[in-house]
Amino acid sequence: MVKRINKKLVTFQFPFSIDGVEEQLPAGDYTIESEEESIVGLSFLAFRNIETILVVRPPKGQPGATHYWSVDHEDLAKAIEADSDRFLESKRAATSARRPTKKETESE
Repeated sequence: MVKRINKKLVTFQFPFSIDGVEEQLPAGDYTIESEEESIVGLSFLAFRNIETILVVRPPKGQPGATHYWSVDHEDLAKAIEADSDRFLESKRAATSARRPTKKETESE
């Protein structure tokens, strides 16, 4: 059985909550560590998730402890998707707020 650890950096644009973490977390960069193991008996190499860790570091330049939270990978994926949806919606709202309305362009 082969095991591997994947690390990636995820940026949350907005504060978020996730099951397994006691507090609401601020927007910012977070390291995600996923431990996976190979699935035996398949004719191709495939992996399944064993554990997902959300690494919460103190803000840059500030003292504090680094926290490691074991979270459900599906809950984390939902939190990332919700943050992305919220970010895209805020961009759409900002873009539409800058566009002149049809009435405004006709009166010019």
